[in-house]
Amino acid sequence: MTLPTFICGLALCVAVATAVPAGNGGTNPKPHLVMILQDDLGFYDTDVFGNNPAAHSYSGNISGLAAKGIRLTNHYTHWHCSPTRRSFISGRLPIHHGEQLSPVDGDDIDLRMTWISEKLASAGYQGHWFGKGHTGYKSWHHLPANRGFKTHLGFLGGSQSYTSDDRWQNLHPLHNDQEFHDPPPGCNASATTSPWLLPSSSAPCDPSTFLKGKCLPYGEQRVFANTSDAADCCALCHGQAGCTHFVFRLDTKVNNCHIKFGGKGEPTQGQCTSGLLKPLPPPPSPPPGPDACATEYSSTLYGQMALQALDAHDPADPFFLYLPFQAVHTPYNPVPHWNNNTYYGMLWDADVWVGNLIARLKAKGMWDNTLIVYSSDNGGVEQGINYPLRGEKHSNWEGGMRTTAFVSGGLVPSHLQGTNNSVNMHIGENGGGQLSWLQWNNIFPPPPPTHTLMFQKRFEAAQGGTIFPHLRAATSGSPFVSVASTSYSQLRVGGRGASCRAFKTLVSCMSKHTMTSSIFGKKQRTRQQLSSGSKQP
Repeated sequence: MTLPTFICGLALCVAVATAVPAGNGGTNPKPHLVMILQDDLGFYDTDVFGNNPAAHSYSGNISGLAAKGIRLTNHYTHWHCSPTRRSFISGRLPIHHGEQLSPVDGDDIDLRMTWISEKLASAGYQGHWFGKGHTGYKSWHHLPANRGFKTHLGFLGGSQSYTSDDRWQNLHPLHNDQEFHDPPPGCNASATTSPWLLPSSSAPCDPSTFLKGKCLPYGEQRVFANTSDAADCCALCHGQAGCTHFVFRLDTKVNNCHIKFGGKGEPTQGQCTSGLLKPLPPPPSPPPGPDACATEYSSTLYGQMALQALDAHDPADPFFLYLPFQAVHTPYNPVPHWNNNTYYGMLWDADVWVGNLIARLKAKGMWDNTLIVYSSDNGGVEQGINYPLRGEKHSNWEGGMRTTAFVSGGLVPSHLQGTNNSVNMHIGENGGGQLSWLQWNNIFPPPPPTHTLMFQKRFEAAQGGTIFPHLRAATSGSPFVSVASTSYSQLRVGGRGASCRAFKTLVSCMSKHTMTSSIFGKKQRTRQQLSSGSKQP
């Protein structure tokens, strides 16, 4: 088997095999590529790194896939969603497309940037995208179906109900089954409730119902605004579709009104005035039946679409699947056929379809020529757990940016299966951007000449270089130091344990990497230095 050339600027670690002459005078086929991106997955939410065996009951396929691959113990993303996804698609660091969250009508990926899907399509790949977007769709040319993907189905924003009828298929919106082109067999919408909508029996903006001195920190940010008081902030929330609550901050005059969507939790003390809106009644669920597909639970629908695309695919052609699950991002909607913890159920549903995908690849004889890359888009938050890392999503601690990630599939050499790799990697930087890739293999023609665009003579190329030599240097053993005399149960905060930020001995929650150096390259103080009050060198 010819070893592939791994590139990480275009997929965390997407690998593409160079067409090298085989012993029989032919050529080795181009590998099939699968990129699975989990949303807001905590570092401790699976047993990928062998430190949470209890998670096997709801993530056994994912953990088992990692056990047969290369676990990336120091893999980094951005600390929240959109920049990570844009980096994967474009092969460029966020400095080239921003650190902001992309609105649906955003223009954050410059149209001059070539997408991974376009580069692979030029090499004969059949590309499919099923799942979350959140990269900005200012124009028709920003849609995946116009950027190298043969088929696309998903939602364009950052968060919505898992059974929402606000979805998109190829070049048209998808609101009902009449608009659904070629639905997968057996899809069936299940009636669900929306527990993340916060009930209130009061009028939406009655000041007597406001929570003074309370902050509601959960939910997805929708709008930042400047308002004169909490009542105006509430009125702004009331005028925003989907807004469930607001937070009016008293400690700043800049962007002091936060309009939020979804989430569930308890308010905390702070310099805020918050309020809950009376939720609108949920739209009626379509009756269950073989044709009720447009509002199918998202993980199930995206998994079904992936299997349908795979069933229709000719194994002789190279296959590219981008599967960015909505799970386990808020809202925590109940999962069909799951009666326990909803968060675990959301991960379980995605895990079921990962298992089905593996089985189908093997049944079609494609597994031995497949490479799978798995990652979260950022660290966990809300009910996600990042133990033993400090911080969570939206923070620049390792708990926000160092993610569960691995490379697996039949293409991984047997001597690398089940190994750990501790090389620092980034989902959009390490290991070869799309333009540099042209220099390393014979799949593509030479790059086109540069063009003068406004005041620049050359558009910035994708970053990175091949990381295959680094992946071959496997390391063994646990990627973590022992957390001195501290069990996980002692680290839980507020019943959740997603981060260690509430502890005095924060350094005990750090990984080996952050105990020796921070993301800024400065040494962290040891526990002894913290307790003795010695200065940081």
